[in-house]
Amino acid sequence: MKAIIFCTSFIKDAPSWESRYQRWLDYYEDIPINAIKKIMIDDGSPFLPPAEIINTISHSAPLASNTDKNLIIRFDNNLGRQSGADYPGWWRSFLHSVKVANELGVDKIIHIESDAYIMTPRLVNFINVIESGWNVLWSPRYRFPETAIQVICRDQFGIFEKIKDDHPDYSFPDIAERLLPFTAVHQQFKGDRYSDFTKNRWIFRSRKFNKIPIFKHVFFWETIPPDADFVTQGISRQQFVFRRNEEA
Repeated sequence: MKAIIFCTSFIKDAPSWESRYQRWLDYYEDIPINAIKKIMIDDGSPFLPPAEIINTISHSAPLASNTDKNLIIRFDNNLGRQSGADYPGWWRSFLHSVKVANELGVDKIIHIESDAYIMTPRLVNFINVIESGWNVLWSPRYRFPETAIQVICRDQFGIFEKIKDDHPDYSFPDIAERLLPFTAVHQQFKGDRYSDFTKNRWIFRSRKFNKIPIFKHVFFWETIPPDADFVTQGISRQQFVFRRNEEA
């Protein structure tokens, strides 16, 4: 099945591009996921990288004849995030992916957020071979589906389009993890939002202490398990390595 990989994006400045989005592009350049393009669907970012690194086109530009391997598709305005559960900028970019997929004639949308990292051949193989359903992974810590990595196949495109058509203002009553119509939640893969996992914090476990400089030290944070299949909400202090020599 022809597929695309996409993430949503909002690029504040050059350091944000380099530390997050360029890092994502570089990482997935060498991961054997079968996809014809890697795309960032952008929420009106104030910064855009040079065209020699990656081309940027308008969200309304035709795609059928586009030959770029990597591409930013940009909305002119920024919708952003209004609160923890109200993030129209993400919804607009996410929902636009089905239009992109249809224009490019692909049968699979592989959504991997810009802070999500796939680390094992067995998860790559799963993504490559699956041909139906709206598939998502699982966050044990938060006990809900992990929406940062999704595989949406063509048999679900109609449902995806209906969600888009039913919410033209990108206003939703709850977070995506509790709203999207997943057909399968795959708990056999190990991973989580490990950047939230603290240790050695004693009475300072509250998130309000995270901004204190001393608590940024690695001594106070759990490491990524050596057998993790994926990491989501990855941050700059974490290292991500694809363990390509493991069996799929």
